[in-house]
Order: sequence, then structure tokens, then C-alpha cells
Amino acid sequence: MKYIITFIWAVILFEMVNFVLNSLNGGGPLNLVTPIALAAFLFVIILILDAVGSSSTRQSTETH
Repeated sequence: MKYIITFIWAVILFEMVNFVLNSLNGGGPLNLVTPIALAAFLFVIILILDAVGSSSTRQSTETH
């Protein structure tokens, strides 16, 4: 469930950044696909960092 919420927040935040930058650039049509792709990329990075962090935590607790 925490991964789904992380992805939803990433999409929302990237869409907001896309809207603000588009408005500062003078408006025009919004590109909705690029922020979703960036959110998916960020989501994969977060998954990898979580897996690496939790595995190193497990290993350090098992050695003690």
C-alpha cells in the first residue's frame, strides 16, 4: 500500500510542477505523459533504495 501512495504522490507532484513550469513559459497545451513517466522513474528509484536500505538493515540486525 505504501508503494501505491508513493506513486500517487509522485504523479501529483510532477503534474503540479509541470503545470507551474508550463504557466511560467506562457501557457499552451499541457503535456500529461512526461510527468507520469518521470513519476514512474522516480518510483522505481524509490523502490530500489527501499530494497537496498531494508536489506542492509536486516543484515546488520542479524549479525548482532
